[in-house]
Amino acid sequence: MKKKNKHQQGFRIPAWLRLTFRGLELVSPFLAMRSAAYIFSKPLKFKVPEKELKALEGCVHKMEYIPSIEKKIATFTWKNTGKKVLLTHGWSGRGMQLYYIAESLHKEGYHVVTYDAPAHGKSEGKLTNMVQMIAAISHLDNAESSFDYFIGHSFGAMAIFNYCKMESRAKKIVTIGAADNMRTIFADFIASVDLSTKILKQMIDYFEQKFNVVIDDFSPYISVQKLQTPTLLIHDEEDYDVSVDCSYTIAKHHPNATVIKTKGLGHRRILRDDSVMQHIKSFIK
Repeated sequence: MKKKNKHQQGFRIPAWLRLTFRGLELVSPFLAMRSAAYIFSKPLKFKVPEKELKALEGCVHKMEYIPSIEKKIATFTWKNTGKKVLLTHGWSGRGMQLYYIAESLHKEGYHVVTYDAPAHGKSEGKLTNMVQMIAAISHLDNAESSFDYFIGHSFGAMAIFNYCKMESRAKKIVTIGAADNMRTIFADFIASVDLSTKILKQMIDYFEQKFNVVIDDFSPYISVQKLQTPTLLIHDEEDYDVSVDCSYTIAKHHPNATVIKTKGLGHRRILRDDSVMQHIKSFIK
């Protein structure tokens, strides 16, 4: 019988690193926590596929400086005269991963912008966090005199919710494969490196004190509770990075949200699916 995949929240840690962390916790729990916090904050980078490189030819790309975080980010713009759309990628992703959505909307007359989040892709930095990702969205939204629509994938969707609950004038939001609980992301990471729940608590305390935040405040199921913006949550039932249950939890707490469930597209192929694109177009129209 075929073994069923388990939801892993995107963390796939090699065995040698798990053993290293396990030994490090025995010697120095504090050092184990700080080392885990560093890896947790460092996005991975992958080779850019040929399709994304080709898509670059159809847009304007430049570096944009964000004063609030003192970093430059790479932006990609498909200029047009229609409504404005911002696309946000997930953790360890790139803006051009959403090229299919960008090109499809551009053909319909939309002005589309995507970007590499801080420490991702071509943008500056080695470490980043939710605070910086929200700052990037805020800067771009102000620079474009407000986007009409936000479309976010995975962690990028979480950043959109956290930005929109504060100051956005967005007409509609679309999320793809969004997680629902920030604390669960921390817990899954700590479990993936074989560290204890004691280290989990220490790491959450460390981030909260360092950035003067409350981690739970960034959880989408909390962020959306006062958000009136019409929202479409698209999620694949075979997403083994982020469970489809997350979108249903967000919708349960969102006053104005709808879930569309797909099958067989996983966490990333869903970004290049024709039927998903049609759902997006129909919703924002």
